[in-house]
Amino acid sequence: MQMILRVLMRIMAVVAVFLPVSLLMGKKHVGELSVLDLMIALTLGSVAGADLGDLSVSQGPTLTAIVGLGLVQIILTSAYIRSRVLNRVLTLSPAVVVQNGIVINENLATNRYTVEDLLSHLREKDVFDLAEVEVAILEPNGMLSVLKKSQFQPATPKDMGIPTGYRGLATAVILEGKVHYEGLNALHLTDDWLQAELSKAGYASVNEVFLAMLNTAGELYISPYANPLPPQEVYH
Repeated sequence: MQMILRVLMRIMAVVAVFLPVSLLMGKKHVGELSVLDLMIALTLGSVAGADLGDLSVSQGPTLTAIVGLGLVQIILTSAYIRSRVLNRVLTLSPAVVVQNGIVINENLATNRYTVEDLLSHLREKDVFDLAEVEVAILEPNGMLSVLKKSQFQPATPKDMGIPTGYRGLATAVILEGKVHYEGLNALHLTDDWLQAELSKAGYASVNEVFLAMLNTAGELYISPYANPLPPQEVYH
């Protein structure tokens, strides 16, 4: 029992230090980590894991190491944001791997990026024919950016000369069965207006609505708590 309590105490201490350090290091998905960020993240995980796995090790140096690694990442990130030279040293450069439908095999080899990788990532972008590609760029985070040739790009309203109205972000007015007054006040609307709109849509109370959002065209989207249809199954 004593050992379990010691492990739980260590977990709480590591999380208490690890969480704020991770938040200070910035918002990035795993797939968007730079080489520096990935190295720091792996080292942090190793340090924290070693601390939890060996109770004979003093926890002070572990917590200090977590804070120190976080500070190193923050300092280096701030430095290479300000310095393009340092940015080039600490991060990988984008590489053109397809140009005018032609695969640049030298850049594939330099970046250890196979043809199979290229074709797979192109399919993820809904590109199944290399002849459709104007430029494909392998980004520093390993993602592939693709620009199709103009004749293979979908037509837009601008291309067809069709005028369009302004469309901005929709604003939530009900969240999880409760009026979202921050959104309602930002739109200069009232409870009475909201209740009237809900009544028009067949809802007697705000409690019946899980989510409601008003878009810039004045259209109210409503998602009720009670789903009239059972959820579809996804087979795999």
